[in-house]
Amino acid sequence: MNFKKLRIYSEEFKLKVIQEVLSGKYTKEEARRVYGIGGKSAILYWIRKYSSSSYQKDKTCEKTNCLKEMKPLSKEELRIQELEKALERESLRGDLLEKIVTIAEEQFNIEIRKKYGAKQFLPSKSNKGKK
Repeated sequence: MNFKKLRIYSEEFKLKVIQEVLSGKYTKEEARRVYGIGGKSAILYWIRKYSSSSYQKDKTCEKTNCLKEMKPLSKEELRIQELEKALERESLRGDLLEKIVTIAEEQFNIEIRKKYGAKQFLPSKSNKGKK
């Protein structure tokens, strides 16, 4: 029987190859020939592996910024990121305003928040005609 030797590639090498493929320098087949990669689907597997959300949390990827360099985001993905940032800002803004009101109530000894169950003020009938 004729068995091929199993090759193990470093993570840095894999990232370099997939960055070149995704940037358009080489096609997957060209990169496979240039670097002598044996498996026909190895590069595709690497792209899928290192583009996964679980890899985004990996410290190695954070250090090399591999995902930002590898794959440009679509308009929809950019819009989603923009909206997520806006939501986070508004959430923080709401928390800040809540804290400000709490501090103001404590320092000035007044109640600022709406009291639920309180009756609405209705102007008297004699004041309606005056303006």
